[in-house]
Amino acid sequence: MLVLLVEDNRLLAKNIIQYLELNEIECDYAETLERAEERIFSSTFDAIILDLNLPDGDGITACQRWKEQCIMAPIIMLTARSNLQDRLSGFEAGADDYLVKPFALAELVARLKVVSQRRPSPKRLTIGDLEFDFGAHQVHRQGQDLALSRTGWQILSFLARRSPETVEREEIERLLWPDSPPDSDSLKSHIHLLRRVVDKPFEQHLIHTIRGVGLCLRVENDEA
Repeated sequence: MLVLLVEDNRLLAKNIIQYLELNEIECDYAETLERAEERIFSSTFDAIILDLNLPDGDGITACQRWKEQCIMAPIIMLTARSNLQDRLSGFEAGADDYLVKPFALAELVARLKVVSQRRPSPKRLTIGDLEFDFGAHQVHRQGQDLALSRTGWQILSFLARRSPETVEREEIERLLWPDSPPDSDSLKSHIHLLRRVVDKPFEQHLIHTIRGVGLCLRVENDEA
């Protein structure tokens, strides 16, 4: 089992990671929501452990956004808030479970095992005539199966989940190369190859360059 822990308390995070590893659960770690999203869009997790209060945002808002972006991993929220309304807000945002701090680490492991066994139906997303099956990692356009490389899938699915907003090039580079980004020509090459598959054979282009900013995936008449 591979789990993502999103928690800004480093001491608590260290204790959780060590306990999970003792129970043969592999754990990746993010201290902020920004870093968490980089991890989520580059890996497939069996579950996400999400703190409610983080330096760059609120866990409830992030949970709701990830569910809307077809992130299928079940989410367990961690919080010091114990009142009923806070728990209900978490569930309404799409959380699969809820643990109030302080909690027993053994209980966290037990809950992880339960939620990770839930197999949600594959999520589908449609942008124009482009159809995504995130469960099968497949993309279709006008009934045709688009043959994407692993990197092409990462870029296109990232743009799809953020559609129609514009994604900065630096964000895409961090997604693909989190530790050591190569020169800028590498991203240009991947985008060029992606456009040849997604846009070139079809009349309407969906991948648009926003000059000086980045890329977006959306239906519009003209490329900005």
